[in-house]
Amino acid sequence: MTRVIFRYLFAEALRTWLVVTGVLLFLTLGLGLSRFIGDAAAGELPVDTVLSLAAFSTVENLEIVLPVSVLLGVLLTLGRLCRDNEMSALFAGGAGLGTVYRPFMTLALIVALIAGALSLFAAPRAERAMETLGAATATSAIESLSPGRFRTFLDGDAAFYAERRDDEGNLRNVFIRVERDGEDGEPTETVITADRARQQRDEDTRRVTLVLDDGWRYEGRPGRADYRAVQFAEHGVEVAPPAPEVSGDVETMSVPVLLARDGPEAAAEWQTRVSVPISIVILALLALPIGRVPPRAGRYARVIAGILFYVIYVNAVHLVAVSVGEGRLPALLGVWWVHAAVFAVAVGLVMREQGVFARRHRRARA
Repeated sequence: MTRVIFRYLFAEALRTWLVVTGVLLFLTLGLGLSRFIGDAAAGELPVDTVLSLAAFSTVENLEIVLPVSVLLGVLLTLGRLCRDNEMSALFAGGAGLGTVYRPFMTLALIVALIAGALSLFAAPRAERAMETLGAATATSAIESLSPGRFRTFLDGDAAFYAERRDDEGNLRNVFIRVERDGEDGEPTETVITADRARQQRDEDTRRVTLVLDDGWRYEGRPGRADYRAVQFAEHGVEVAPPAPEVSGDVETMSVPVLLARDGPEAAAEWQTRVSVPISIVILALLALPIGRVPPRAGRYARVIAGILFYVIYVNAVHLVAVSVGEGRLPALLGVWWVHAAVFAVAVGLVMREQGVFARRHRRARA
């Protein structure tokens, strides 16, 4: 009988969790796609990188989706069982809390292992892949610029415009304006017009040069008439310096490199990654007593309370990790005390469901 109950409850929890995870992943993927498509439409990204960036972003978002999906999956499953009086029937048939809760915790442990692999290994790889793709995109100046639209760079200090693109992929009738401070601190403005703009890339140094053909360069200070005008047949502008494929950010480091690195930032990053599978197990344990509702209360009665617990828990872990990374909290204490506090609350709620506190109270009164 215990095995039958386990299979039934595990199947119910798994089905609900898959539906919730699918919905959340669809939403996050949609948001990522809309953002990257908007960047591509604005000319900030090549169109052929949109799907890759959205896929890598989804892998990173799984660190957020999996904990909340387990919480909602357990809450919704228990809510349905209580609404349909199946929970009452299980307890009336002699099933204890351990028998009922074991399938949910088994699912949480399986998801925690998956989340741990994603958080420790897959997410840093996705971050590095996005960074590498971004560096490659930065060196594709011509491909990422859309004709017929002004583009701004350097926080608005530079503007670029091209009227059209010819059959060879070169931009025609180009206008460039750059504003910067001169040697004396006064602002100077450079305006360049050219008939054609083409890209040259040095495969050895990975330097990219924007070559302008048949144009004029005007340089001077706004409001003054002493502009310098230079006509040129060919003018090269370096648009992207050689960039490393992966930066030294702790978010992109592999586990061995992160463990070998000293400092509060590495400790905070390691604790943040490990917190993902730990939070899944604790949230599932917390959802078990919260999800048990009276039969007439409905399956969504405790969802808001569960989400509130999740928001407080996750934000507390994030704030404490930031404090560890900034050196304001010792790494030894770290985020572990937050997990311990929430785990103690979850255990206390489970013990209350088992009537431990009520029995102690009766013994004290006797």
